[in-house]
Amino acid sequence: MKTLLVNNFSPFIADIVSIFNELDNKFDCYDCNQIQTIDTHLDFLRDFDNVILSGRQKNSVIINKINSSIVKACLILDKPLLGICYGGQILALTLGCTLKKIQKVKNTIQIDLIEPTPILEGYTSVRMYESHNFCISALSSDFKLLGTSESCTNELFCFRNKPLFGTQFHPEKSGRHGKDMLRNFLKLK
Repeated sequence: MKTLLVNNFSPFIADIVSIFNELDNKFDCYDCNQIQTIDTHLDFLRDFDNVILSGRQKNSVIINKINSSIVKACLILDKPLLGICYGGQILALTLGCTLKKIQKVKNTIQIDLIEPTPILEGYTSVRMYESHNFCISALSSDFKLLGTSESCTNELFCFRNKPLFGTQFHPEKSGRHGKDMLRNFLKLK
């Protein structure tokens, strides 16, 4: 298995890299500005088994366009994708959902799972760290809600019938629960 890790200049990218190394997962990490246009995304992504879109610190139209193109390519190629925080938000926005600005959340929170999911198999709730001031306000009918919390209704979700998952939280900063989630995601085909 080989993962494409897209670094959207997240302050937590080193934590994802560390977990990948612990799990002995092969990966290439690209800064999002190294990745070219949508035409090359289809060919470029064929070399990877799955994709993770990291969080980010600053809004950027260019970063949004690049990540949106990657989401569309993963949809076409049926590649497993995990969008973390911003990565989950751009997955949702690209495929018809809406965001809203909220008061800054920066805490470890409980997320209650309302649907079984292979990326958190065996769990009914998890504790995850989150740091964001936007949340997904409404999922389109193409998405299935998997987990919710007091701070954000749409904490964990997936695109129906495709292995495309989004989180509002940072599994890479969440201890055992987060590591289990990343391990399980990496096993998806």
